[in-house]
Amino acid sequence: MQAIFRAVLLSATVLSAYASAATTGTATEETSAKVVSLGRIDAQLNGWRSTWPGVMLSTRFDGTAIGITLDDASNYYTAEIDHKEAKVIPPQSGQRTVWIKGLSAGPHQLDLIKRTESPGQAGKVVGFVLDGGRWLPAPPPSSRQIEFIGDSWTAALGNLKNQRECSQDVIAANSDVGQGFAIKVAKHYGADWQVNAMSGMGMVRNWEGNQPREDFRTYYPRTLQNEASSTYRDAKWHPQLIVIGLGINDFSTNVKAGETWTAESLAAQYKNAYLKFLADLRSHNKDAQIITTATRLWPNDALRPLVQEVVAQARQAGDDRIAYVEYSDIQLTACHWHPSQADHDIMANQLIGKIDQLRPDWH
Repeated sequence: MQAIFRAVLLSATVLSAYASAATTGTATEETSAKVVSLGRIDAQLNGWRSTWPGVMLSTRFDGTAIGITLDDASNYYTAEIDHKEAKVIPPQSGQRTVWIKGLSAGPHQLDLIKRTESPGQAGKVVGFVLDGGRWLPAPPPSSRQIEFIGDSWTAALGNLKNQRECSQDVIAANSDVGQGFAIKVAKHYGADWQVNAMSGMGMVRNWEGNQPREDFRTYYPRTLQNEASSTYRDAKWHPQLIVIGLGINDFSTNVKAGETWTAESLAAQYKNAYLKFLADLRSHNKDAQIITTATRLWPNDALRPLVQEVVAQARQAGDDRIAYVEYSDIQLTACHWHPSQADHDIMANQLIGKIDQLRPDWH
Protein backbone atom coordinates (compact mmCIF):
# COMPACT_ATOMS: atom_id res chain seq x y z
CA MET A 1 0.00 0.00 0.00
CA GLN A 2 1.34 3.40 -0.92
CA ALA A 3 2.34 5.46 2.11
CA ILE A 4 0.16 8.42 2.95
CA PHE A 5 2.06 11.50 4.02
CA ARG A 6 0.31 14.16 6.06
CA ALA A 7 2.24 17.42 6.18
CA VAL A 8 1.75 19.70 9.13
CA LEU A 9 2.31 23.45 9.22
CA LEU A 10 1.81 25.99 11.96
CA SER A 11 -1.44 27.95 12.06
CA ALA A 12 -1.41 31.72 12.25
CA THR A 13 -2.77 31.99 15.78
CA VAL A 14 -1.00 31.13 19.00
CA LEU A 15 -2.75 31.33 22.37
CA SER A 16 -0.48 31.37 25.43
CA ALA A 17 1.98 28.47 25.28
CA TYR A 18 0.01 26.60 22.65
CA ALA A 19 0.40 26.47 18.87
CA SER A 20 -2.11 24.74 16.63
CA ALA A 21 -0.78 23.03 13.52
CA ALA A 22 -2.80 22.21 10.43
CA THR A 23 -2.30 20.54 7.07
CA THR A 24 -2.29 22.42 3.84
CA GLY A 25 -5.67 20.82 3.12
CA THR A 26 -8.86 20.82 5.16
CA ALA A 27 -8.11 20.50 8.89
CA THR A 28 -9.93 17.66 10.61
CA GLU A 29 -9.45 15.85 13.90
CA GLU A 30 -7.52 13.17 12.03
CA THR A 31 -5.22 15.45 10.02
CA SER A 32 -4.62 18.34 12.42
CA ALA A 33 -1.70 18.11 14.84
CA LYS A 34 -1.98 19.80 18.20
CA VAL A 35 1.37 21.15 19.36
CA VAL A 36 2.23 22.60 22.75
CA SER A 37 5.36 24.71 23.22
CA LEU A 38 7.64 25.54 26.12
CA GLY A 39 9.94 28.53 26.15
CA ARG A 40 10.06 31.73 24.18
CA ILE A 41 8.91 30.98 20.65
CA ASP A 42 7.88 33.19 17.75
CA ALA A 43 5.07 31.25 16.08
CA GLN A 44 4.22 32.15 12.50
CA LEU A 45 2.21 30.64 9.67
CA ASN A 46 5.24 28.82 8.28
CA GLY A 47 6.96 27.63 11.45
CA TRP A 48 8.23 28.18 14.96
CA ARG A 49 11.33 30.35 15.45
CA SER A 50 13.48 30.46 18.58
CA THR A 51 16.90 31.61 19.79
CA TRP A 52 16.90 30.70 23.51
CA PRO A 53 18.04 27.20 24.50
CA GLY A 54 15.70 24.56 25.89
CA VAL A 55 12.68 25.52 23.81
CA MET A 56 10.46 22.48 23.30
CA LEU A 57 7.64 21.52 20.95
CA SER A 58 5.48 18.53 21.88
CA THR A 59 2.81 16.62 20.00
CA ARG A 60 1.09 13.25 20.30
CA PHE A 61 0.20 10.76 17.58
CA ASP A 62 -0.90 7.18 17.00
CA GLY A 63 1.46 5.52 14.53
CA THR A 64 4.87 4.02 13.90
CA ALA A 65 6.70 6.99 12.32
CA ILE A 66 6.90 10.75 12.60
CA GLY A 67 8.90 13.29 10.61
CA ILE A 68 10.29 16.61 11.84
CA THR A 69 10.71 19.34 9.24
CA LEU A 70 13.46 21.83 10.07
CA ASP A 71 15.19 24.79 8.48
CA ASP A 72 18.07 25.41 10.87
CA ALA A 73 21.77 25.64 10.08
CA SER A 74 22.76 26.60 13.63
CA ASN A 75 21.21 24.35 16.25
CA TYR A 76 21.21 20.81 17.54
CA TYR A 77 17.94 19.22 18.68
CA THR A 78 17.01 16.18 20.71
CA ALA A 79 13.90 14.28 19.64
CA GLU A 80 12.42 12.30 22.50
CA ILE A 81 9.75 9.66 22.00
CA ASP A 82 7.76 8.87 25.12
CA HIS A 83 10.31 10.81 27.23
CA LYS A 84 13.32 8.84 25.97
CA GLU A 85 15.95 10.12 23.56
CA ALA A 86 15.25 8.80 20.07
CA LYS A 87 17.46 10.95 17.82
CA VAL A 88 19.95 13.81 17.97
CA ILE A 89 19.45 16.13 15.02
CA PRO A 90 22.48 18.22 13.97
CA PRO A 91 22.27 21.56 12.15
CA GLN A 92 22.05 21.60 8.38
CA SER A 93 21.40 24.28 5.78
CA GLY A 94 18.11 24.22 3.95
CA GLN A 95 14.77 22.68 4.72
CA ARG A 96 14.73 18.92 5.39
CA THR A 97 12.56 16.34 7.10
CA VAL A 98 14.12 14.01 9.67
CA TRP A 99 12.23 10.80 10.32
CA ILE A 100 11.87 8.63 13.38
CA LYS A 101 10.60 5.24 12.24
CA GLY A 102 10.09 1.74 13.53
CA LEU A 103 8.08 2.73 16.57
CA SER A 104 5.71 0.26 18.17
CA ALA A 105 2.10 0.55 17.04
CA GLY A 106 0.00 2.75 19.29
CA PRO A 107 0.07 6.23 20.86
CA HIS A 108 3.33 8.15 21.29
CA GLN A 109 4.50 11.57 22.40
CA LEU A 110 7.21 13.50 20.56
CA ASP A 111 9.17 16.15 22.49
CA LEU A 112 11.56 18.16 20.33
CA ILE A 113 14.07 20.06 22.49
CA LYS A 114 16.43 22.74 21.17
CA ARG A 115 19.75 21.69 22.75
CA THR A 116 21.76 24.79 21.88
CA GLU A 117 21.50 28.56 22.00
CA SER A 118 21.60 30.76 18.91
CA PRO A 119 21.20 34.38 20.02
CA GLY A 120 22.29 35.79 16.68
CA GLN A 121 20.07 33.66 14.45
CA ALA A 122 16.70 32.06 15.09
CA GLY A 123 16.38 28.34 14.56
CA LYS A 124 13.22 27.25 12.76
CA VAL A 125 10.99 24.21 13.06
CA VAL A 126 8.69 24.15 10.03
CA GLY A 127 6.32 21.38 11.15
CA PHE A 128 5.70 17.67 11.52
CA VAL A 129 4.56 14.90 9.19
CA LEU A 130 3.08 11.44 9.63
CA ASP A 131 3.56 8.36 7.46
CA GLY A 132 0.16 6.83 8.18
CA GLY A 133 -1.24 7.05 11.70
CA ARG A 134 -3.26 9.88 13.17
CA TRP A 135 -2.77 12.88 15.39
CA LEU A 136 -3.89 12.85 19.01
CA PRO A 137 -4.70 15.69 21.43
CA ALA A 138 -1.67 17.61 22.65
CA PRO A 139 -0.16 16.73 26.02
CA PRO A 140 -1.63 18.90 28.79
CA PRO A 141 0.46 21.63 30.42
CA SER A 142 1.82 21.12 33.89
CA SER A 143 0.41 23.05 36.82
CA ARG A 144 4.04 23.76 37.81
CA GLN A 145 6.25 26.28 36.04
CA ILE A 146 9.95 27.03 36.62
CA GLU A 147 11.96 29.77 34.93
CA PHE A 148 15.76 29.56 34.81
CA ILE A 149 17.67 32.78 34.14
CA GLY A 150 21.39 32.68 33.55
CA ASP A 151 24.46 32.42 31.38
CA SER A 152 26.44 29.60 29.77
CA TRP A 153 26.27 27.49 32.95
CA THR A 154 22.47 27.53 32.77
CA ALA A 155 22.64 26.93 29.00
CA ALA A 156 24.86 23.87 29.68
CA LEU A 157 27.63 24.97 27.34
CA GLY A 158 29.94 22.07 26.49
CA ASN A 159 28.53 19.88 29.25
CA LEU A 160 28.89 16.60 27.35
CA LYS A 161 32.62 16.96 26.66
CA ASN A 162 34.95 16.17 29.54
CA GLN A 163 37.85 18.32 28.34
CA ARG A 164 38.61 21.99 28.82
CA GLU A 165 40.08 22.89 25.42
CA CYS A 166 37.33 22.80 22.78
CA SER A 167 36.73 24.34 19.38
CA GLN A 168 33.44 26.08 18.66
CA ASP A 169 32.29 23.07 16.63
CA VAL A 170 33.09 20.73 19.52
CA ILE A 171 31.23 23.01 21.92
CA ALA A 172 28.14 23.10 19.71
CA ALA A 173 28.06 19.34 19.27
CA ASN A 174 28.55 18.74 23.00
CA SER A 175 26.16 21.28 24.50
CA ASP A 176 22.83 19.85 25.60
CA VAL A 177 20.67 21.97 27.85
CA GLY A 178 18.28 19.03 28.08
CA GLN A 179 20.91 17.31 30.21
CA GLY A 180 21.83 20.47 32.11
CA PHE A 181 20.80 21.19 35.67
CA ALA A 182 17.86 23.40 34.68
CA ILE A 183 15.81 20.91 32.73
CA LYS A 184 16.88 18.11 35.08
CA VAL A 185 15.32 20.04 37.95
CA ALA A 186 12.17 20.85 35.96
CA LYS A 187 11.70 17.21 34.95
CA HIS A 188 12.27 16.09 38.55
CA TYR A 189 9.21 18.09 39.58
CA GLY A 190 7.17 17.45 36.44
CA ALA A 191 7.25 21.19 35.75
CA ASP A 192 7.08 23.18 32.54
CA TRP A 193 10.19 25.30 32.03
CA GLN A 194 11.80 28.26 30.40
CA VAL A 195 15.60 28.38 30.09
CA ASN A 196 16.41 32.02 29.41
CA ALA A 197 20.18 31.74 29.35
CA MET A 198 22.81 33.52 27.27
CA SER A 199 26.49 32.64 27.20
CA GLY A 200 29.04 35.33 27.96
CA MET A 201 26.55 37.82 29.37
CA GLY A 202 26.59 39.28 32.86
CA MET A 203 24.28 41.38 34.96
CA VAL A 204 26.27 44.54 34.13
CA ARG A 205 29.62 43.33 32.74
CA ASN A 206 30.09 40.60 30.17
CA TRP A 207 32.97 38.14 30.02
CA GLU A 208 36.31 39.95 29.54
CA GLY A 209 34.39 43.24 29.38
CA ASN A 210 33.01 42.45 25.91
CA GLN A 211 30.06 44.37 24.41
CA PRO A 212 30.15 47.09 27.08
CA ARG A 213 26.95 48.73 25.85
CA GLU A 214 24.91 45.56 26.43
CA ASP A 215 24.39 42.97 29.14
CA PHE A 216 21.96 40.16 29.91
CA ARG A 217 19.25 42.66 30.83
CA THR A 218 19.36 44.00 27.26
CA TYR A 219 18.12 40.68 25.89
CA TYR A 220 15.98 39.26 28.68
CA PRO A 221 12.76 41.07 27.62
CA ARG A 222 12.87 39.59 24.10
CA THR A 223 11.20 36.59 22.54
CA LEU A 224 14.01 36.42 19.96
CA GLN A 225 17.33 37.78 21.14
CA ASN A 226 18.31 38.98 17.65
CA GLU A 227 15.14 41.07 17.23
CA ALA A 228 14.90 44.03 19.59
CA SER A 229 11.22 44.55 18.78
CA SER A 230 10.16 41.02 19.74
CA THR A 231 9.00 41.78 23.27
CA TYR A 232 8.03 38.64 25.17
CA ARG A 233 4.51 38.38 26.58
CA ASP A 234 2.59 35.32 27.73
CA ALA A 235 -0.45 35.79 29.91
CA LYS A 236 -0.27 32.19 31.09
CA TRP A 237 3.39 32.11 32.08
CA HIS A 238 3.45 32.66 35.84
CA PRO A 239 6.31 30.56 37.27
CA GLN A 240 5.99 29.52 40.88
CA LEU A 241 9.79 29.26 40.98
CA ILE A 242 12.51 31.39 39.38
CA VAL A 243 16.19 30.36 39.54
CA ILE A 244 18.79 33.03 38.73
CA GLY A 245 22.46 32.48 37.96
CA LEU A 246 24.00 35.77 36.81
CA GLY A 247 27.39 37.14 37.79
CA ILE A 248 29.96 34.58 36.70
CA ASN A 249 30.77 36.66 33.63
CA ASP A 250 30.80 39.90 35.65
CA PHE A 251 33.55 38.65 37.98
CA SER A 252 35.38 35.69 36.43
CA THR A 253 37.86 38.01 34.68
CA ASN A 254 39.62 41.03 36.15
CA VAL A 255 38.62 44.51 35.05
CA LYS A 256 41.00 45.61 32.29
CA ALA A 257 42.49 48.98 31.52
CA GLY A 258 40.06 51.02 29.46
CA GLU A 259 36.91 49.59 31.03
CA THR A 260 34.58 51.99 32.81
CA TRP A 261 34.66 50.10 36.11
CA THR A 262 36.99 49.64 38.98
CA ALA A 263 36.63 46.50 41.06
CA GLU A 264 34.74 48.53 43.67
CA SER A 265 32.38 50.31 41.28
CA LEU A 266 31.66 47.04 39.45
CA ALA A 267 30.60 45.43 42.71
CA ALA A 268 28.34 48.37 43.58
CA GLN A 269 26.73 48.52 40.13
CA TYR A 270 26.24 44.75 40.11
CA LYS A 271 24.36 44.86 43.42
CA ASN A 272 22.20 47.80 42.35
CA ALA A 273 21.37 46.21 39.01
CA TYR A 274 20.58 42.86 40.64
CA LEU A 275 18.20 44.47 43.13
CA LYS A 276 16.42 46.32 40.32
CA PHE A 277 16.24 43.12 38.27
CA LEU A 278 14.70 41.31 41.24
CA ALA A 279 12.20 44.11 41.77
CA ASP A 280 11.11 43.93 38.16
CA LEU A 281 10.75 40.14 38.32
CA ARG A 282 8.73 40.49 41.51
CA SER A 283 6.40 43.05 39.93
CA HIS A 284 5.42 40.45 37.32
CA ASN A 285 5.62 37.37 39.57
CA LYS A 286 4.30 38.48 42.95
CA ASP A 287 4.02 35.01 44.49
CA ALA A 288 7.03 33.31 42.92
CA GLN A 289 9.78 31.78 45.03
CA ILE A 290 13.07 33.19 43.75
CA ILE A 291 16.37 31.34 44.20
CA THR A 292 19.63 33.14 43.52
CA THR A 293 22.74 31.04 42.89
CA ALA A 294 26.48 31.58 43.03
CA THR A 295 29.73 29.69 43.28
CA ARG A 296 33.31 30.37 44.35
CA LEU A 297 35.21 32.10 41.54
CA TRP A 298 38.97 32.16 41.12
CA PRO A 299 40.93 34.17 42.13
CA ASN A 300 39.02 36.70 44.26
CA ASP A 301 35.78 34.94 45.23
CA ALA A 302 33.95 38.19 44.49
CA LEU A 303 30.59 36.72 43.44
CA ARG A 304 29.34 34.75 46.44
CA PRO A 305 29.44 37.57 49.01
CA LEU A 306 27.71 40.00 46.64
CA VAL A 307 24.82 37.65 45.82
CA GLN A 308 24.35 36.94 49.51
CA GLU A 309 24.29 40.69 50.18
CA VAL A 310 21.67 41.13 47.46
CA VAL A 311 19.48 38.46 49.04
CA ALA A 312 19.89 40.00 52.49
CA GLN A 313 18.94 43.47 51.22
CA ALA A 314 15.91 42.13 49.35
CA ARG A 315 14.73 40.32 52.46
CA GLN A 316 15.29 43.41 54.61
CA ALA A 317 13.14 45.33 52.11
CA GLY A 318 10.29 42.91 52.76
CA ASP A 319 10.72 40.14 50.18
CA ASP A 320 10.61 36.93 52.20
CA ARG A 321 10.32 34.69 49.12
CA ILE A 322 13.93 34.88 48.04
CA ALA A 323 16.66 32.37 48.89
CA TYR A 324 20.28 31.55 48.07
CA VAL A 325 21.90 28.34 46.80
CA GLU A 326 25.66 27.90 46.50
CA TYR A 327 27.02 25.45 43.95
CA SER A 328 29.85 23.53 45.58
CA ASP A 329 32.00 20.44 44.98
CA ILE A 330 32.04 20.97 41.22
CA GLN A 331 35.15 20.40 39.10
CA LEU A 332 34.52 22.45 35.91
CA THR A 333 36.21 19.93 33.62
CA ALA A 334 34.01 20.55 30.55
CA CYS A 335 34.71 22.93 27.66
CA HIS A 336 36.35 26.20 28.65
CA TRP A 337 36.19 25.39 32.36
CA HIS A 338 32.44 24.89 32.37
CA PRO A 339 30.41 22.43 34.46
CA SER A 340 30.65 18.84 33.24
CA GLN A 341 27.70 16.49 33.13
CA ALA A 342 28.72 15.26 36.58
CA ASP A 343 28.74 18.87 37.79
CA HIS A 344 25.27 19.47 36.35
CA ASP A 345 24.01 16.45 38.27
CA ILE A 346 25.51 17.86 41.47
CA MET A 347 24.03 21.32 40.86
CA ALA A 348 20.63 19.85 40.08
CA ASN A 349 20.68 17.92 43.35
CA GLN A 350 21.73 20.99 45.31
CA LEU A 351 18.85 22.96 43.83
CA ILE A 352 16.40 20.13 44.46
CA GLY A 353 17.46 20.01 48.10
CA LYS A 354 16.66 23.70 48.52
CA ILE A 355 13.41 23.53 46.53
CA ASP A 356 12.23 20.64 48.68
CA GLN A 357 12.64 22.92 51.70
CA LEU A 358 10.94 25.89 50.08
CA ARG A 359 8.16 24.03 48.28
CA PRO A 360 7.30 20.97 50.40
CA ASP A 361 4.04 20.68 48.45
CA TRP A 362 6.13 19.73 45.39
CA HIS A 363 7.56 16.54 46.94
